[in-house]
Amino acid sequence: MGSTYKEERHEGREKDLRKGRWNDAVRGKNKHDKMKHSEEKEVKKIEKKGGIRGGEGEGEGAEENIGEGGEENREGGGIGGGGEGKGGEENREEGRIGGGEGGEETRGEGGIGEGGEENREEGGEENRGEGRIGGEGEVVAGVPSQQRQARQTAEGEDQQTAEGEDQQTIEGNTEHPKVTYSKQTVAALGDRVKIDCSVEGVDVSGVNEFSVSWSKIDVDKPTNSFPISTNERVVLFSDKYEVDHPQESQRFSLIIKEMAEEEIGMYRCTVNFGENQKINADVNVHLQQAPFFTDDFTKTLTVTVGDSISIDCQPGGHPRPEVYWERLNDELPFYGGKFFKSNQLDIPLIEVDHKGHYVCYADNGIGEPATSNVILEVQYPPEIRLPVSRVFTEANEPAMMECEVMGYPIPDVAWYKDETAILGSPNLKPKTEEMVGGQTGVKSSLSVSQVTAEDLGQYTCKASNVIGTTVKTVGLVTKSPPLIVKQSRHEVWYDLEKSGLRDTLPVVIECEADGFPTPTYRWTKNGEPLRWEADNHLSLEDNTGNLLITDPTLKDNGMYQCFAFNDLGTASSDPVYLINVTRIQFSNDDDPSDTYHLEAELGRPYKMSCPQATGYPTPELSWVKAIQHVDKMELEFVKEERVVADPEGSLWFTHITYDDDTKKNGFEYICMASTPFEPYDFSIASVIHLTVVDPADGAHNLREESLNVESFPMFTSGETVTIRAGGESLLWCIYGGEPSPDVSWRRSDGTQLDETRFATRNYGRTLVIKETNVNDGGIYECVASNNVGEAKMNAISVSVEQPPTFSENMTSQTVSEGTTVTFSCQANSTVNVTYTWTFNGRVLTSQNPQHRELDGSRLTIKDASYTDMGNYACNATSSLGYVYGQAALTVLPSKQYGIRQSCAEMEVLQQEVTDLRSTVDKLQLILASNHNITYAALLALSDKLSILNLSQTKSVSQQNQTTQTQVKQDMIMTQDQMSQDQMSQDLPTTLAPIA
Repeated sequence: MGSTYKEERHEGREKDLRKGRWNDAVRGKNKHDKMKHSEEKEVKKIEKKGGIRGGEGEGEGAEENIGEGGEENREGGGIGGGGEGKGGEENREEGRIGGGEGGEETRGEGGIGEGGEENREEGGEENRGEGRIGGEGEVVAGVPSQQRQARQTAEGEDQQTAEGEDQQTIEGNTEHPKVTYSKQTVAALGDRVKIDCSVEGVDVSGVNEFSVSWSKIDVDKPTNSFPISTNERVVLFSDKYEVDHPQESQRFSLIIKEMAEEEIGMYRCTVNFGENQKINADVNVHLQQAPFFTDDFTKTLTVTVGDSISIDCQPGGHPRPEVYWERLNDELPFYGGKFFKSNQLDIPLIEVDHKGHYVCYADNGIGEPATSNVILEVQYPPEIRLPVSRVFTEANEPAMMECEVMGYPIPDVAWYKDETAILGSPNLKPKTEEMVGGQTGVKSSLSVSQVTAEDLGQYTCKASNVIGTTVKTVGLVTKSPPLIVKQSRHEVWYDLEKSGLRDTLPVVIECEADGFPTPTYRWTKNGEPLRWEADNHLSLEDNTGNLLITDPTLKDNGMYQCFAFNDLGTASSDPVYLINVTRIQFSNDDDPSDTYHLEAELGRPYKMSCPQATGYPTPELSWVKAIQHVDKMELEFVKEERVVADPEGSLWFTHITYDDDTKKNGFEYICMASTPFEPYDFSIASVIHLTVVDPADGAHNLREESLNVESFPMFTSGETVTIRAGGESLLWCIYGGEPSPDVSWRRSDGTQLDETRFATRNYGRTLVIKETNVNDGGIYECVASNNVGEAKMNAISVSVEQPPTFSENMTSQTVSEGTTVTFSCQANSTVNVTYTWTFNGRVLTSQNPQHRELDGSRLTIKDASYTDMGNYACNATSSLGYVYGQAALTVLPSKQYGIRQSCAEMEVLQQEVTDLRSTVDKLQLILASNHNITYAALLALSDKLSILNLSQTKSVSQQNQTTQTQVKQDMIMTQDQMSQDQMSQDLPTTLAPIA
């Protein structure tokens, strides 16, 4: 736990607080404990006429005065008697015009408008010094400027000055008169307090009716104000005050003999120059007081996630305390750090982790800092965390599903299955209890005493409070065989040229399986076991069966297959081929240059060919215009009504115009190739500079309509086309002519083309068939017309090939013992399909038709038992390809074994198992000794005979010690020591699908 503000203050890091200083890490600057400021109040245009009277003139400027503590104080210039106040920024003393225009208006005797800006020191107290001069509505000067200054202690008093500047004489005296007076004064209880008021810079002995008087002012109720003294005489009937007036001086200091609570208030010194011409100076007197809060209890503030809040902290005490915020045991939100100095703590966007205990500290150097405590509670909707998303169990065993719910207010939790609330039963028992350790949430569980087939399924944990509702689902499933749920596509490509580079990532062949217990993985390459553990550039990704190949080479190319297995079965993936891509090569690679200069006749059709491209995967060709700008090259794919590229890469112009001239229009034609491996990495095949020339026969068909060219075919898909079902198919019909022909499509049998599955591209030249199926076969006609001659029609006969495709995907099943189970993998294809079934990776045959019946796409298992549990896969193959599917079969006991059996019955059963194992051990030793059978062969034999626990062979007698020793030596052979042939016996037979 970090130190608190109080602890740091007493540890010495914050010792300077009593002197008004704060550690640099918190405040960023130092302030002195005592700051003396004197302010001068200029009195403009003074003349003697029975006193001091305002005249005309101008005082300009705004001197910038940087005082201690780094605060800015400015004194603006003022113009008396019809002038103008100029300058000044944050802290100004402004001259007022006439009856107190602009600013705060104070009315004195004779309706005089008086200047006087609000002057706030640090500590928030208001001090006003008002200059009152002249009659007849003239205001000659305001008094003290508004400024911020450091906290003052009772040990000293600051002086404030109001100064006038003579331009006419006061009885021949040309000195500068000014009034100085104490500023805010803070004193302790019982102190003797002295506040000064003095006229300096001028001899006023000849001024009629000159006097200096003190009075106490009640700001809220002026009628309660009362005079205290005039010159050195106390006029109040009280002995609490006296006046200190040194001889031959013009200083009259009011002394409060003993500071008490009732002496707190504003004291006003009034300097009277006669004829109601006065200057007032106000001094605030405070009783020194340690910081305090009117409410000393801990407050709780409740907000909601997403709200914005502002927490205000306004302590009492004199001098005015400095305020700091702290969040106990944590950083402050939004601001960060340990402390934040401000009366107001703002959090613009509430988050859940903003909850906590906030403390406001108030400190003025007197006594201990005062504290105000706020507990911030944050309301938010429930948040559910599932320890596991699926709970694996076995029939007749107990199980428990859990969900941890956080939220405030604490949420209510309920469990559901198939939208039905679970209220509790002898077999299903929900339980909810609050979390411990200060967390605002609950932990809820649903326990199943004895799992049955009906209990398996999806359960919903639903949590609600006043802010919202949240649900999450947890599955209750029995132990199950593996099932491949994710694998790589049929081919995985890699770039051999980038292999070995620093930033090249490993090639990943994906394989992820579901099942419980969690499956483990093995791989084969070209049908042989892959020893990835012994190869540094091969590894398996954590928590998956993904095979990672770092820096692959040509030796790594081949067919890979993944096997996932657990106690209940084995699942095999679809074979995946690892192949390196090859660099794109062009038929013109041996040419001295790939730039060609061509000519085309104006108004005539034209074909521009691209060099043939080869590579793996097969490259695709495209054309762009390379437009040269001043500072860059812009590439724009060719896409115009007149210009279309066919699937072989040739660019067809229905007719040439001057827009096609590359030199005149500042561009080049570029033919490029890319592959699906890197579709945005283009290789340049050729650069074409095309020059448009006049027709050789002199017939300008662009200029004379009578010479226009009627439609004619340039490129079509052919009379007969075979397309493949399952993907997107394209038919082409490119016609030339001038003007450019319009092309439309139809079926010869009149069947309307469904707009959701049929579309056109390249301005109608390409017909797109989406999600092609066998019903799309037929004759398609494209019709081209440009209103020159008759419309032209081309017919394309389309046949559709469909490789095997499952009508429905295979589905995993969980059944009770004795149930008849049927798996189906019916595949649709335009040619004959053969079906191959595997169980746990091994090919099934109809050796036992009474138990398992194979009928092409259908597999029936009669009287299912525990031994039938595992992974079933179907491979449907034809000359057009294959499709591979799989499902898991889980068999639950029909009886509740062990529930009603006594302990004695269990002991009998255990003894029978022990005797059986002993018999098997003896049989194995006899076979090994008499027939010289190796352990590997014995292992294969036991696998075929389903003999369990071969690895747990134990000694049976001392007589067979020699033979037993030999068997044990065979048994401790590691998998890495076994031959390749021995490892192959452990792996299922890999199917060789027809590509």
